Formats: sequence, structure tokens, C-alpha cells
Amino acid sequence: MGYNADTALQVAKSYLGRATYSMEWNERDGQDIGGTLGFDCSGFVYHVLEHAGAWNANYLQRAHYTGTLKADLEAAGFVEVDGDHISAGDVFIWGDNYGSGTGGVSHTGLFVDNGVNIIDSSWYTAGAVNGAINIHGHDAYWLLDNQPEYHFFHYAGGSSQVAPSKSSNVNSSAPDQDLEKGSKVKIPGTFLLDDLVQYQGNWYAVNNGLSVLPVDYNNYIPVGPLTETDKNSIATKDQDFSNAGTSYFTFAGQVFTVSDVDADTDSVEVQIGGEPVWLKAGPMTEVQNG
Repeated sequence: MGYNADTALQVAKSYLGRATYSMEWNERDGQDIGGTLGFDCSGFVYHVLEHAGAWNANYLQRAHYTGTLKADLEAAGFVEVDGDHISAGDVFIWGDNYGSGTGGVSHTGLFVDNGVNIIDSSWYTAGAVNGAINIHGHDAYWLLDNQPEYHFFHYAGGSSQVAPSKSSNVNSSAPDQDLEKGSKVKIPGTFLLDDLVQYQGNWYAVNNGLSVLPVDYNNYIPVGPLTETDKNSIATKDQDFSNAGTSYFTFAGQVFTVSDVDADTDSVEVQIGGEPVWLKAGPMTEVQNG
């Protein structure tokens, strides 16, 4: 697996008009926050690069922000370049010491061309609903942010297995991946819509890889919190979940609470859209111990 800049920009642009800026730690990685998706600048970059092959979802198990990006980008095969050698899909980092501080004194995003325009989750939108993701001029925004220290990173190939950054602040309370009642989990990845089922007047998605046999209403996933995508994780325009067998869906980085565990079937019950759903535990990533 390696980083694909074209895929990164497709994924990034698919969130235009769909995300709201948030720096809350449980709302900054694409979680559903009342009908909109939450991203801060670094959560957006980490999320997009995951879907573009730079790394897997393991970063969600640790602290990740602008200040951890440099080490993670270099581990994934990116190299720092100057402003004359920027390409579409390259990553910029602003802020002292490669943005090692958090908040408005640092910023990150991706170039959509050879150094003129960027796409990012922008702090200046001040939480405007579905207004976080924008394409605008790099230099103008850099001036607006008081001309901070800047760095540019280009993918040159190499490893995509990102080890925890030395500045990731991992501690003894890091998730142990032993799911139990009360655990907080994410379900990363893109899943085939194997079936679309109407049950008691509501619509539900079924994925055979997630479902616990036999497949019945206990496995039905409410479509409301899901994002319909194509196989490349690009969100569809209509979001109508009408093409069972050919459409895909993601959980859009949302965090779910484990309400029950069945060790015999290696499955857990999680609350999705206010409903209990039994799914296989294997695809889940614990982000907070129970």
C-alpha cells in the first residue's frame, strides 16, 4: 500500500459542504455530530491520508495532531520539499517546530495543485455548519494566520506502516483492544452494501463481513449515521443507499459504545443511531477502554 495523491484529493473534496470544524477530541476525526461530520485541520489530514493509502487507522489509537504529522509523514515515505517543488496532494504544515503546538498557532492541509491552492478544515469558519472544508489560496490564508513557519511534504515512496510518533504522548491508559462493556470503538474501513432491508418502517444496511450469523434484525445497521460511498471511499451525491451489491458505506470515523459482549461468537453489541446492533468485533478499533 502506498499514498495515492489523486485518491487523497478525491476523498478530501468529497467532504466539501459536509463537515463542521471542531477541535473536541471526540468530534475531530469525522464523527457524526448532529447530522454533520466533525473535523479539525489535523484530523482531516490524517483521515484523508488513511483513505489514500499513506497509513492505516492505527493512528486513532493514540494522540494525533499537527505536531505529530512530521514524524508520521516521514515514516510513511514523505520527504520535505521547498516551495518550488510542490505537487497536488502534498501536505503543508504551519507553526513553530512543525506545528508541535495545538490550536490556531498551527495548521495543516493538502495542496490541490502545484503550490497555489489548498484544501483544509479551516479554523476561521468558526464552527459554521458544513462550512469547514474549503479550497482557497495558500498564501492568502498564510497571511491571515500571521505568516507562521511553514513546511511542505511530498510523497516519495516507502513504508506505509506508521509507528507511533515520539511526540504522540501515548500513556498507560492507551486502549488495550480488549473490548468490554463501556469500551469506545471505531469501525474503520469501507464496507460493501450487501443488502438494504426495510424493517418496521426504517431502512437498514447489511454487510456480511460484519454480521453475526444468522443475519437478522439484530445485525441490521441503521443507515442514518452511515455515509454511502463508492469502492474508493468517495461519498456519493445522493446518499440513497439504493444499489445493494454495488454501493459501499463507511461509519465516517464515528465512535460507538459497546453495550454487550459475546465471547463465544467474538461479537459485540454497539449502539448505532440509538439502536443496539450486534456486529463482529474483529473490524473494530478500541479508542477508549471500558
